[in-house]
Parts: sequence; C-alpha cells; structure tokens
Amino acid sequence: MQPQDAQMMGQVAPGIGQQVIIVQNKSGGPKVFGIIAIVLGGIGVVLNGLNFTADLGDLDGGLVTLYYLLTLLAVASNGMFVYAGILLFQYRRSGVWWGFGAVGVGVLSTVIISLVIASALSELDESLGEAVAGFGLISAGLQAICCSAVVALPLLMNGADLD
Repeated sequence: MQPQDAQMMGQVAPGIGQQVIIVQNKSGGPKVFGIIAIVLGGIGVVLNGLNFTADLGDLDGGLVTLYYLLTLLAVASNGMFVYAGILLFQYRRSGVWWGFGAVGVGVLSTVIISLVIASALSELDESLGEAVAGFGLISAGLQAICCSAVVALPLLMNGADLD
C-alpha cells in the first residue's frame, strides 16, 4: 500500500520568526466512494447488458427499437458511473460531475421506460398502469438521491482533497 499524498500549508508564527508547517493527509472518503461507484456501476453494466438477450418476439418494431435504445442508454449511464468512480478514486473533482451526468442519464432512462410500460399496461388495466408509473417514478427518485449521494459526499466531506 502506498502512502497517502500529504498537503503542506505553511505560515509564519508571530514573534518566533520560524515557519510552521502543518501536514494534513488526504481524506480516504473519495477512494471509498470511488470504489462504491465502480462496484455499483459495474453491476449495472452487467445486469443491463443482460437485457440485450431478452426475447422480444411479441413486441412490434417501434417498441423493440425503444427497448434496445433505452437498454443501451442504461449501459452507457452505468459505464459513466464506473468512470466517475475511477476519477473519484484518483481524487479528481471531475469525477463528481461525471457521476452527476451518469445519474441524470440513468434517471432519464428509468422515467422513460416506466412511462412506456405504464402506458402499455394502461390499455389492459388503468389502475395497473398508474401503479407501475408511480412505482417507476419513485424508483427514479430513489436512484437519483442514492447515486447522487455516492458522488457528492466526497466533495461535501472535504472538497479540498479533490484536484
């Protein structure tokens, strides 16, 4: 294990005339949350990648195209989240912004797929379609909150550690 980089700050103590150096190690928070983002994003890439193997024989052409487009969007979003985790692990501030972008793309795809499924189910049973739409919007909100917390906490804990 390599030693952590230290930040050096100095100031002249009044009356003494010597320079006082305060050494502060970087927080481990960005590394921890970077690893969490890498693991969660990797799981998302694998699970959403498995959606490409689904049997879509009963759907018409427009829904099949939409399904594959949203699946590709979800895989890309999770890949961005992995990249954000790598940047956080390297103490890069840009990892936070990549993470927020990934969360935005992921939430957008979750909302779209929830509304499409709810619309299709509303033709069968209106209350079932409303329930699915509500559940999809709640899950998109939870996704936004939890994933945003993973990428924002390193910045909020000690933003000076990020380059």
